[in-house]
Amino acid sequence: MKKVLALLLAVVMVLALAACGGGSSSGSEALEISFSTTYQQTETGGEVIQHFMDLVNEYSGGAITVNTTWGGTAYDDFKILDAMESGAVNMTTFGHMPHTGILNYLGFPGFAPGGTKACLDMFNAVCFDDPECSALVQGELAEHNMKFLNVLPGGANAFCTKYPFTDLASLVAGSSSFGNFDAAIFEKLGFQVTAVTPPETYDALQRGMIDGTQMGFTPMVSMQWYQVAPYWALDGTYTAGNFITVNLDWWNGLTAEQQDIIQRAADDTADWSMAKYDAEIEANIAEVEEATGNKFVVFSDEDIATIWAAVFEAKADVAMATAEANGKGEGMEKILQLCADMTGYDWQH
Repeated sequence: MKKVLALLLAVVMVLALAACGGGSSSGSEALEISFSTTYQQTETGGEVIQHFMDLVNEYSGGAITVNTTWGGTAYDDFKILDAMESGAVNMTTFGHMPHTGILNYLGFPGFAPGGTKACLDMFNAVCFDDPECSALVQGELAEHNMKFLNVLPGGANAFCTKYPFTDLASLVAGSSSFGNFDAAIFEKLGFQVTAVTPPETYDALQRGMIDGTQMGFTPMVSMQWYQVAPYWALDGTYTAGNFITVNLDWWNGLTAEQQDIIQRAADDTADWSMAKYDAEIEANIAEVEEATGNKFVVFSDEDIATIWAAVFEAKADVAMATAEANGKGEGMEKILQLCADMTGYDWQH
């Protein structure tokens, strides 16, 4: 009898431990998330996603895992919208710029002056914090069965040239053929623009087809454009716009606890990635200066304001034209005005 009682007691203890969540520190139900991204694991964006995956696993006690398809092998930047809307994938890092023809309210500038945090503050105001503007953005997303959980930074933007310059005026005056794929901004600054895509830029600089360009700083350095264009300056603007995004039907089918874990991991990833990108900017500056022997030009506040004015006006022109053609002009104007207010720009629309 004693042996039977001892056996029964052992079984009760095992069941009690299981009920207390012995398999998961949070007690969350098991869940595997399908996540698609165009980033490679070795890129900074890939490291950010890996950090998110690790936090989800940690916060759920291993109950929630993220199965990520890297490098756009499942869906590229353009196909991801349909994949998210249909539920073919649960989550992604959604780049807003390729989709403004459909998601018109995302047509506001994809970068802002003042640093990484200032840029994120602008995006957060538009997409999450301002009641009126966030309702427009998230409502439009909901029509396509999606929801943004957060926004992630993307680093700084920079100029590089084959010729020396000391300020914005000498940068513009020294160029006879400025390579870029976003001509409207740089034509407003006075450049003669030649359409060049990023994969073509190194060769175009090397062959003298163009004498300068501007783009996101980190990819410029990773592609070693400093080997053929040794003069550099940050342009005073910083990027954001990759949103950790969920399929809305899938999200609504999760438990409140699962949603809380994923949202908390997304929020903490945004904070972590801000420090990550700031450290990377400093490391990239050091790499370029060591490789070229040239110090970065530091633009004046006036030059940075001039650059930002060109960016804002060029982006606002396109955003308003697109939105008005689709009956969304009034909402787009409110979003752009908020961006102008957040960045101290006097927009005369």
